[in-house]
Amino acid sequence: MAQFEYQARDSRGALVKGVLEAPDSRAAASRLRSSGFTILTLAQKRAPLGLSLGKFSLTRQKVTVKDIAIFTRQFSTMLRSGISAVRCLTVLEEQTQNARFKDIISTLRRDLEAGTSLSVSMARFPEVFSALYTNMVAAGEVGGNLEEALDRLAAFSEKDIALRGKIKNALTYPIILLVLAVGVVVLLVAGVLPTFTSMLTELDVPIPLPTKITIAFSNILLGYWYLIIILIVGGAWLFRRYIRTPKGRTNWDRFKMKLPVLGSLTQKTALSRFTRTLATLLQSGVPLLQALDVSSRAVDNAVFSQEIQRIADGVREGMRIGTLMSQSDLFPPMVVQMTTAGEESGALEELLTKVSSFYDQEVESAVANLTATIEPVMLVLMGGIVGFILISLFLPYFALLGGIK
Repeated sequence: MAQFEYQARDSRGALVKGVLEAPDSRAAASRLRSSGFTILTLAQKRAPLGLSLGKFSLTRQKVTVKDIAIFTRQFSTMLRSGISAVRCLTVLEEQTQNARFKDIISTLRRDLEAGTSLSVSMARFPEVFSALYTNMVAAGEVGGNLEEALDRLAAFSEKDIALRGKIKNALTYPIILLVLAVGVVVLLVAGVLPTFTSMLTELDVPIPLPTKITIAFSNILLGYWYLIIILIVGGAWLFRRYIRTPKGRTNWDRFKMKLPVLGSLTQKTALSRFTRTLATLLQSGVPLLQALDVSSRAVDNAVFSQEIQRIADGVREGMRIGTLMSQSDLFPPMVVQMTTAGEESGALEELLTKVSSFYDQEVESAVANLTATIEPVMLVLMGGIVGFILISLFLPYFALLGGIK
């Protein structure tokens, strides 16, 4: 998608300037005319020289999940206060600091003034407003309860941010330990070991096997460091490309679910996100099949996504969700029983909300277990590697001192 700067006059003759995204200039012009603007100038916005590389631009701001959550909460609050949607968007546009998001909100406001529904306008920015978001907004517009739909979206986004934050915080300390371990090993092997090696050569001391292993590792690191960097970077690039393919993403998600401790966290996170998404959509009045389809894309796990699509296909043929869930080992008996009870009592969204709350707590417990497990393992691993290197350095000198005695 390219960005186009334009100057135009609206239906009242007022001069309007802005930036919009479109595949090409023809599509950009069509969007402006459909919004009731008379185009004066229209030109593609160019990135500054040296700051753009392909689709990547250093000057392009990203709209974060936190930006969306704040926008949604403020939008809902103003609507509940009786302020019109257009006026809400005007205020939000003025106070938003993110230039990219400011342009998007401006487009939403102009589209709304031109008679385009908010959900349709939001759907033009799928990288910012997800399918879950646009479907809930559309349901809110149809049901006349847009502020309630936005309120649920805000609560959903805030819970999602909190959950991601807990997982991120749990992994931060182990990652810091890993970086420190790698730094210490590189310092010892590349900085200290060569000096010891030259001293050992001068003294003509018999070299023990652990010392030979450490010296060999040092020689490889110092002699082929550029190849090691190329292999690491190239391997990471190939891995990223692989997991972006449907088969690669499925295999990677399945592998994560089989890992000790982390597998349990992955499954519980997916269950929490699925049940919360489905409950939120159903509460907003989105039809069940459509809600299942959106939930399958929002769960962020290819294995669960495929199972949810299978459930949607079964529901389309007249089967019950609980029955379809029982045919998969991804859904624990408690989830199956609660879903079945919800379908029988007509309170599916209410019971799914309870299941989601339960798994939110389970995720917190799993995160605590993950932290408690990884930290000592990392400390032992780091201590073992550094200890092995230090012992291998001093073994020849111990042998030398023994020979002197």
